[in-house]
Amino acid sequence: MSLFKSRIRGGNGGGPTKPTDPTEIFKTLIHQEGYDYLRDIQKDFLKLWHSKREQGDVVGILNTGAGKTLIGQLMLLSKMNEGVGPVVYLCPDKQLVEQAIEQAAIHNIPVVTINQEPGQAAEFPHEFLNRKAILITTFERMFNGRSIFGVDGYGNRPIQEIGALVIDDAHSCIKKARQQSTIIFERDHPAYSKLYKLFESSIREQGEGALTAIKNGDTTVSRIVPYWVWRQHKDAVFNILQKLYADNDDSVFFSWGIIGDELSKCQCYISGSQIEITPLQIPVQRIPSFFNAKHRFILSATFNNSTDLITELGIEKDSVIAPLEVDNQGDAGERLIIAPKRYFADLTDEMMRPIIAKYAEKHNVVVIVPNGNKAKAWAKFKPILVDKDNILAATQKLKDTQGNLMVFLNRYDGVDLAGDSCRILVLDGKPSAYSARERYISIAREGSPFLNAQTAQTIEQGLGRAVRSGSDHCAVFILDNSLLNFIGVDANRFFFNPATRAQIDFGLELFGDHKPTSSEEALKEIYGAVDDCLAGDQEWRQFHKDMILKAEPDDKSGTSHLLDIAETERLALKKYRDDFYEDACSVIRDIMNTHKDSMSNIDEAYYLQMGATLIDSLNPVGAADMQVKAKSLSSKVLKPQAHTYSKLTKVKGRQADIVVKWLAQYSTGTDVVIAIENLYTDLIYSPDVDSHAFEKSVHQIGEFLGFTSQMPEEDEGDGPDNLWRMENGVNLIIEAKNNSTNDRVSRSEIEQLLHSIQWHSDKYGSEQEYIPIMLHRGTKSFENAHPSDDSRVMHEALLKQLKDALSNLAKALSQKPPKFWSIAEVHTLLSTNGLLYSQFVDKYTIPLR
Repeated sequence: MSLFKSRIRGGNGGGPTKPTDPTEIFKTLIHQEGYDYLRDIQKDFLKLWHSKREQGDVVGILNTGAGKTLIGQLMLLSKMNEGVGPVVYLCPDKQLVEQAIEQAAIHNIPVVTINQEPGQAAEFPHEFLNRKAILITTFERMFNGRSIFGVDGYGNRPIQEIGALVIDDAHSCIKKARQQSTIIFERDHPAYSKLYKLFESSIREQGEGALTAIKNGDTTVSRIVPYWVWRQHKDAVFNILQKLYADNDDSVFFSWGIIGDELSKCQCYISGSQIEITPLQIPVQRIPSFFNAKHRFILSATFNNSTDLITELGIEKDSVIAPLEVDNQGDAGERLIIAPKRYFADLTDEMMRPIIAKYAEKHNVVVIVPNGNKAKAWAKFKPILVDKDNILAATQKLKDTQGNLMVFLNRYDGVDLAGDSCRILVLDGKPSAYSARERYISIAREGSPFLNAQTAQTIEQGLGRAVRSGSDHCAVFILDNSLLNFIGVDANRFFFNPATRAQIDFGLELFGDHKPTSSEEALKEIYGAVDDCLAGDQEWRQFHKDMILKAEPDDKSGTSHLLDIAETERLALKKYRDDFYEDACSVIRDIMNTHKDSMSNIDEAYYLQMGATLIDSLNPVGAADMQVKAKSLSSKVLKPQAHTYSKLTKVKGRQADIVVKWLAQYSTGTDVVIAIENLYTDLIYSPDVDSHAFEKSVHQIGEFLGFTSQMPEEDEGDGPDNLWRMENGVNLIIEAKNNSTNDRVSRSEIEQLLHSIQWHSDKYGSEQEYIPIMLHRGTKSFENAHPSDDSRVMHEALLKQLKDALSNLAKALSQKPPKFWSIAEVHTLLSTNGLLYSQFVDKYTIPLR
């Protein structure tokens, strides 16, 4: 060996200690050519973090494309040099692990990953254990019941001390943590039928309709097993699960170590496709490497919904309230967001889909849909359907080739489609719940700001798939009335980060005050805008940069109470975990006492039910009292054991007053049109339209028109499909038979209406006025059917008239800004369209004979 080689291999011994300032560390690295500098946003963020480096938990907000992977790795190098212990970079999936490794190679950052030889147990690389390299792995590798990092109470592996960890894409990792903490039985698993039999009667007591849907395999219907029933059957459940664990069944193999000791405090959700057993709160303490890590750095592009960081991952509230964020530097990448229908009402989704698909002749077009039903609308264009089984091959094809049309099923995160991988992105449909737990919560808390924030988070993650750097660009189409309606509500847009909000607001008002007079003119303008975006037009690029730079920073005061509630919920669930049941319930009561003025009935009922769940094993009587109160506030929570139906006793108020308040949610007349159209989208007599969707549409129209509205059959398991109380105090008993293919009303359908009339008499007495109405395509009943003399029907032509009236009302209301309408003017419009309570029955129904 030459003296030169011997000298340099000996290292620079006796020199200065390793730097801990991440910007100084960067200077010591050996970079690939062209990568030897930090961008301003990276430098500013790292300086800000360095000034707070002693903080335990750090939440960092960085725009997509800001280079957060390099930032996270430099933070970990800094902590490794400081000597805090081994450091880990956690990614939501293997694809992002590979990307993080590639990023490290560009700068020669020392990283390792976990390699496993066939037939051998996985082991940590020595470079990681000896604090010489960053371990890059998936979040799932750390967070599972057989974790290589060790599980508290299980001796499979020793507990691995961690000095610092980075969580990349935290919201994806939260979903992974919840999934790893959940035992899931698909419908074809033998345990599904065993558990179903245990709980069938309790689900029936909550509602016969839901039980029927679950029996029929309906994946959209989910119900929670009442907590008192779970308590009664927990030993039987434990026996079923313990045997599966002993047999190494895949369904419990990786989750048992997380929740095996927590079963009595778990909840069970049953849907037509699966049964889920999951804790109220993710037991993060079971993974000490995560729970006790000296430093936890959470990095993401979107944190406007941060409550689940507190409630699910146990991140310190102060870190969430005051995340690290550098000044807006206008580096968000050009994203042109277009809502065709909002620009010109005749540009329906059906018209736009073939137009968008045609872009796939030259560019990669990616469509994100919430479910398989939505994907069917694209089938005629022969797309590649992408799900969890082929996502890696699909994303590679997008990187390697052009001219692809791909439809991604419910994949709003964890996919990197930079550059030419995706030049046209489509969000077609409002994100929907995926797991049985999520489906139940989406019903029980519908309209809650907590859920709206999560929906906005998912939409924002979807929007971020295609623009991955400040120099990237993409055109985005927003389709589907429910998605447009969600974005059109002013309060919901607040949940997006400022840059995204600026892009959305510009897209919603794409061409300013100019209103096209034809579809051809509107499409010509859209074509031109998309062409300018895809071609990198300099004027567009400059306009976009200026728009992003001018984006107003968030005023977090409007949602700070959500974080306060989340922290209190976390504390209550911690006390419950530690068996302090009375204290846990008291903390939940504190939520309602402190935040009553800012909390809706929906959320108050949800937390009352949570409080009842926490206290049930210690004080079942007290729990039952809380559940009764919860049910009085919301029909969507559990029906208590000694349940009595909550009658409609009050009218909602004057119709025009209520409609004026409803209008105040929106900024533009176009948003009002879309919102009203969304009310009657599923109001169709057809066997292809889900009956629950139809009934929910009836419910929402009743509420919109200013009537008090219930769904007794769904909420109570008995009574009519819908019940309206009008302004004059008269009840409309409504049976919906939209799936019927008969041109006449059958005997069994008449008997259902007669049953609902008798139910109404039992609940309300003979003094309460009512009108029974059948929603059915037919105008008459069969000869062997005998409706009551006062029964009426809204047949197909009358249903169309009602939808036309709602459409005409929407168009009239769009003629000036929503907040400018007076009560008197709205009353006149309701009257003109025959929608007043005094007109409705005579105009849209006829006697049923």
